[in-house]
Amino acid sequence: MTEEEIHAWITFSTVPDMGLEDAVRLLGDFGSPGAVLDSSLSELRHAVTDELARRIASGPEDEQAEVIEKTEDWLRRTSGSFVISIADEDFPRGLFETGCSPLVLYGLGDRKLLRRRLLAILGTRHPSAEGERDAYEFGAALEKVGLTLLASMMEGVEAASLRGALADPAGAAVVLCASPLNRVYPASLKPIMMKTAKQGLLLSATPIGESLTPERLELRYRYLAGMADAVLLMEASAHSKAIPVAKTAGSYGRDTLAVPGNIHLPLSKGPNRLIRSGARLVESVQDIAGEIRGLSERIPRLSDDLRS
Repeated sequence: MTEEEIHAWITFSTVPDMGLEDAVRLLGDFGSPGAVLDSSLSELRHAVTDELARRIASGPEDEQAEVIEKTEDWLRRTSGSFVISIADEDFPRGLFETGCSPLVLYGLGDRKLLRRRLLAILGTRHPSAEGERDAYEFGAALEKVGLTLLASMMEGVEAASLRGALADPAGAAVVLCASPLNRVYPASLKPIMMKTAKQGLLLSATPIGESLTPERLELRYRYLAGMADAVLLMEASAHSKAIPVAKTAGSYGRDTLAVPGNIHLPLSKGPNRLIRSGARLVESVQDIAGEIRGLSERIPRLSDDLRS
């Protein structure tokens, strides 16, 4: 994208209280964010509510303008950074299936990883020594079966699998962050975040300058469930937040897998219950490769729909 196009996408994506349905309708009617932003109030009223039309036609207010300026400055100054829009052929179609897709993603690292088959490994923030070791080993072995790790910036099982995926200098992973990419949350994971930026790919839907909110933390997991081709649950309690994430992924048609555990251990309850609910049991990375459907199928993209 040109600088002008990037500016238009960032401006369009930061319009306050504009839903995905409204945004897609505007893009369909006017063709591009730049055309939307250049349209008159009367033209915009034909596509969206009067309130939203006025908000777009009046241009960015101070707070929105500050976010746009900080984001563009970060993109100019940060090597390896980029912005990708829903119209781009590499934008993950799975995000659109969530019904709450961001209009743009901010990236830092290897953009080509967006074309890989992604497996998310989920689990407790407080794994046992064995669980942490297993997560590390699974993460380290994924590339051997043609998969790339998808993780959120979270301690425990996810961080262990991420360390495993990046242990080999040639290893890679994709990490979804809830915070802007100029911040690290949680701060304890700064070293692995920096390593991911060098070897893999960091992604965030949060523009530079916006704050981290509970809503963004929740959305991150919805995005992860949509982006993943499959999810694997390892150690997790019966009430772990990882379980609804895996079930959400299943509702999107993703493969759900789980590593079984000792029936007497609390951290086995989550995976064992997920297996009873229909998740497929796996005991090795080779099992994962055999269980995930359609590994050779072409990955559809949202850009296909926008161009049709």
